[in-house]
Amino acid sequence: MKKYKYILFDADNTLFDFDMCEKEAFKNALNFSGIECTDEIYSSYHIINEELWKKLEIGLIDRDSLKTERFRLTFEKHGLNNADHIRVAEFYENDLGKHCYEIDGAFELVEKLSEKYDIYIITNGLTSVQKSRFSLSRITQFVKRVFVSEDVGYSKPNKLFFERVLNCIGADKNECIVIGDSISSDIDGAINSGIDCIWYNRKHADPAGRHPDYEIDSISAVERIL
Repeated sequence: MKKYKYILFDADNTLFDFDMCEKEAFKNALNFSGIECTDEIYSSYHIINEELWKKLEIGLIDRDSLKTERFRLTFEKHGLNNADHIRVAEFYENDLGKHCYEIDGAFELVEKLSEKYDIYIITNGLTSVQKSRFSLSRITQFVKRVFVSEDVGYSKPNKLFFERVLNCIGADKNECIVIGDSISSDIDGAINSGIDCIWYNRKHADPAGRHPDYEIDSISAVERIL
């Protein structure tokens, strides 16, 4: 096995339970606007949001459009035509930065790995939201730097995202390993960039033809690999 020096962790749903944060902020945003948040509405939003982020990854939509379009489409689907989707989007983005929940075992893993490796976070997302959320976490005390796609100028899986990260930290790709849950973002990006990767496949999804170097279904299993 290669001797790695740098670990590039994805953030959301790898180290942090983004689904829980998202649901809480979404509920708060709707309540703020006097809309009852049902499971059906949230499920629609979650699906629409994921689809829009995938479009962002391949350059079919920009960040500003994503912020509001996910709410416009959700409200349109459920006949909430009088809802101010722009105002709701603003509240949601502000509230999302106030919630940060860790994946079970993530803190203990990062604490231990930080004794042997330099730890970095690589994440797609909105800079203001991500940095606010991460400032609430114990994990970031062990992280050398957080790279947010909005600051980097490219989103995962774009090779230029990974090139810029490696240039910033002065690392060779053969010294790095990427750990993330998204097959289309983290794993595609790592493979296309020639960087080893561990796919955290917690939902036991189909890799759809990809071949990550390692696959786990528990974040604590990283330690058995490294």
